[in-house]
Amino acid sequence: MIQRKTIATGLMAFMFIAGQTSCEKVIFDEEETATERTENVTNETGGKTDNDKGKYNVVLRVSNFNMVPITRDVVDLTTYCTRLNFVVYKDGEKIAGKSQMKEEDENFGEVKMKLDVNTTYKLMVLAHSSKGGNPVVSDPENIQFTNALGYTDTFCYYGDLEVKSGETVQEVTLTRASSQLCFTITDEIPAEVTHMYFYYTGGSGVLNAVTGFGGNVNSRQEKNVNVVGYSAPLPIHIFTFLRENEGSLNLKAEALDANKNVVHSREFENVPMKRNAVTIFEGAFFSHDQSFTIKGETEWSDTIRLDF
Repeated sequence: MIQRKTIATGLMAFMFIAGQTSCEKVIFDEEETATERTENVTNETGGKTDNDKGKYNVVLRVSNFNMVPITRDVVDLTTYCTRLNFVVYKDGEKIAGKSQMKEEDENFGEVKMKLDVNTTYKLMVLAHSSKGGNPVVSDPENIQFTNALGYTDTFCYYGDLEVKSGETVQEVTLTRASSQLCFTITDEIPAEVTHMYFYYTGGSGVLNAVTGFGGNVNSRQEKNVNVVGYSAPLPIHIFTFLRENEGSLNLKAEALDANKNVVHSREFENVPMKRNAVTIFEGAFFSHDQSFTIKGETEWSDTIRLDF
């Protein structure tokens, strides 16, 4: 078993240069509220109307998720997300947008918009499962998630949208943009522990949809998990956006009681991560035998195996 201090030494290729970190503010995109979602779906059947001269129906449809770019494996849309954002940009400015929720939208994965004919736009489609709402999407290079929204497995498409006469149908395949740390506790969880709290740096809570990488923001991301009633092994899924194909996270994990007192705490430095890959960090968290391993997960494009 590899001790915590030796992990960083044996994995220098995954080390990153840590910058000054900052907490992210809670920001909601007012254009993506439920009210907007209802208003935006009106007048979406048929062709042009008197109020839409020069505009034609555009049908945007998510066809598949690209889970593993190397093999081009694809999976069903509704298996991996509960929210979709369709955003159209012109000259870097958002001009139209619609959001969907899996449990509310019968046609989840397909929307219609009216856009100017003979015009080329940029289309961004985002799939995620943030429980707090939708991220800010006004700037395609600065898609802002926050700790309050929650970080989840995230897929993205960004490309040209050419609108011609008549109805334009564009199907897109989304590619995973996130990286996952699966932090798995294998020893018994003390009875007084009610929550596991994590904060971590090295990744980003901001996505650059144009590049598919994390934005140039030094984020301190957080995750708080209720563990009452759960027993080991307990996997906890932690997501981030890397700024490059490879990086690492500095992670602090705290076990809290019902009064938010710290029962047990540990810190881990330079935990290796890869873009579109899962690092399964597994081991005894509470016992004296504090060793962790990393195991594979074939659903993602790559895996990293470690002890702590």
